[in-house]
Amino acid sequence: MLILGCNLAPWNWDDCVREFLTDIVGQAFADVFEMLLDAIAKVVIETVVAIMTGVGFLWIKIDTPDISRNGAVWWMHERTQYIMVAVATVAVIVGAIQMAISHRGEPLRDILRSLITMVLVNAGLLFVASNLIGAADEFSQWIIAKALGGRTDFGTELANRMTKPLMDDKTLLTIGLVIFVGILMVITGIIQLALMIVRYGMLVLLTAVFPITAAATNTEMGMMWFKRALAWLGAFIIYKPVAALIYAAAIMMIRVPAVPEGVNPEKGAPQAYNIVLGVTMMLLAVVALPAILRFVSPKAS
Repeated sequence: MLILGCNLAPWNWDDCVREFLTDIVGQAFADVFEMLLDAIAKVVIETVVAIMTGVGFLWIKIDTPDISRNGAVWWMHERTQYIMVAVATVAVIVGAIQMAISHRGEPLRDILRSLITMVLVNAGLLFVASNLIGAADEFSQWIIAKALGGRTDFGTELANRMTKPLMDDKTLLTIGLVIFVGILMVITGIIQLALMIVRYGMLVLLTAVFPITAAATNTEMGMMWFKRALAWLGAFIIYKPVAALIYAAAIMMIRVPAVPEGVNPEKGAPQAYNIVLGVTMMLLAVVALPAILRFVSPKAS
């Protein structure tokens, strides 16, 4: 009984053995629970990283198809030329009537400006829009890569940054937080991907009908229509880089701050708060499109 830490009195052996066995069993259960927790944490983090890598930044990696080579755009251009000519004809007649009534030369100047605008839009719209969209895609990928320190495997790098600090302190709370953050990231990525598909569809539609809006800019209604279409076209072009800029800001919030050598970095709540704050910031990118439309065209939004 001395091995178990008991004294030689036989009447104390029962309690001593019971206490010793309780400690052994309790420690065994604790070790088993810790092993299970580590296994669950490993599976969870691998799953979250895999899903985030596949879905989280898919909307950034996929380039917007070239508008100038889109068959639907050219098909609609060819079928709407008659409508454009008809609108321009009506606009010229309206301008001529205004000039006859007012006996002033301003309506003639407006007619010439409208016709020049229509010709320029028809000649250079697809080229300009295609290059602006390409520049927006390149900027989006560049700003995300800069925020991730030059890494191009966006999903893997961000997933590691978000999950590693949380998993340094393996508890049920941190595992739950990893799952919650992963679900939010996947949902946000899917919504962003859907919005990029909508964006491309709207770019195709707007570039196809934009020449019609440029055919009647000498009239008040025609100019309002033209400005609204131009604002919407610009909004859908800049939406992707704006969303990428929001993501970059969120990534900078998530990034673990550098600490001097020999100083232990913060763990647990402070970094977890930064990660949740960064993910919340990423959610703002989902509502960036309505905000941009409201900003560039208050009445149209």
